[in-house]
Amino acid sequence: MLARPAALTATDYRDPARFEAERRALFARHWQFVGFTDELAAPGSWLAREIAGEPVLIQDFDGELRALRNVCSHRFARLRAGDAGTASGPLRCPYHGWTYDRDGVPVGIPGNDGCFGLDREGKRALALKRYELDRVGRFLFVRIEQGGPSLADWLGPHAALLQALSNGMSAPFVQEAQPWASNWKVGVENVLEVYHVDAVHPDSFRTVVDGSWRVVPSGLHSIGYAGIRPEAQRWWEGAGKRLGLTPVEAVADVEGYVHLLLFPNLAIGITAGRMMSVQTLEPTGPDSFTLRYRLCLAKARDGASKAALDAVTGHLSALNVRLLSEDRAVCAAVAAGLRHAEGAALLGVNEDRIRHFHDTILSQMTGAFT
Repeated sequence: MLARPAALTATDYRDPARFEAERRALFARHWQFVGFTDELAAPGSWLAREIAGEPVLIQDFDGELRALRNVCSHRFARLRAGDAGTASGPLRCPYHGWTYDRDGVPVGIPGNDGCFGLDREGKRALALKRYELDRVGRFLFVRIEQGGPSLADWLGPHAALLQALSNGMSAPFVQEAQPWASNWKVGVENVLEVYHVDAVHPDSFRTVVDGSWRVVPSGLHSIGYAGIRPEAQRWWEGAGKRLGLTPVEAVADVEGYVHLLLFPNLAIGITAGRMMSVQTLEPTGPDSFTLRYRLCLAKARDGASKAALDAVTGHLSALNVRLLSEDRAVCAAVAAGLRHAEGAALLGVNEDRIRHFHDTILSQMTGAFT
C-alpha cells in the first residue's frame, strides 16, 4: 500500500492542552509575519496582533518601529484597539492617560508626584515588554521568545524570494481578516495539496491550475509548484500586456503557480509571477483561527489604464472570495468530523507535503508538554 497513516491523530487537533503547547513551541519560538512595512509608513501608524496568546503592538515611533506588549502597565487596559490605525502624539493609554516612549517606558504618568512617586528607575521597571522585530524587504516579522536563529537564518534561501517580491509587487489591492471555524492545522493542510481542487474548486481554482504538483521540502519550510492551465496563462499574459505587469524576477522563469509555506503558518502563493497571495493562519482556539490575507499585483507600468486595472483586480478579488468561501466551508466540515474521529488520517503520496508539515511540528514540539 502506498498510503500511510498521518503522524498526528484526531486528538492532536482538538485537545486544549495540545493547543496551548503549540502556542508555546511553534508560535512563540518562531518568527511570525505581522504585515508589510507599507502599513507603518505614516508617522504614528500601528498594527495590533495576537501571537501565541500575546497581544502585540507594532508601532512607528518617529521613523523607528517597535514591537511592544499591547497592555498598559498600570491597570492593564489595551493600549490600541482594533487591527491597525494611525495616531498623533505619544502612545497613550485610553484609561488613565499614561504615555509611553519608544522603549515602552511610561514617561508620562498623570499625578505621579502626589500619587505614585515613581522615579526614573521605577518607571523603567514598568516598561512594556518588548519583542524582537525584523524585516526582509517589506515583510515584517515579530518573535515572542528571545533567542533562536536570526530572521535571515530562519528564512534561509527564501529570504531572496521575499526580497524579490518586495521589489516587484505593488501594495495590496485586497486585505481582509476572516474568522474560520477549524483548527489552524486543518487550514494549513488545506493549502499544502491540490488533491482537493477537483472536488472543492471545480469552477474556481481548477480553472487556474492544471492538477500537477511538485513539492520541495526546505528545512522547516516547503515549496509546491503547480502548472497552470493554458487558458489561465493566456489570461495572465493578456493582463500583463494591458497593464505592463513585469513578472517577479525570482520566479519569472517558473511557469505556473508557486506556493511557499514558511513554518508554521505563513502561506505565499504566486500566480504566473504576477500576483501574490499572502495568508497567515493565526490560531485563536483549538477549533478556530483568523485567516488574514492580502492580494498584490506585480507593479504596473506608469500610466496604466485605471479602468483596466480595476477590471483585473475586480476579477481576481471575486475569484479569491469564491475560492476562500469554498475552503472555509470544507475546513469547517473537517472540524465537525474531527470531533468524532479517532486515530490518524490516511495520507497518500500526493499528500506528502502534509507529512512533512506534521514531521516538522513533532520535531518542534519536543519537550512542549514538560
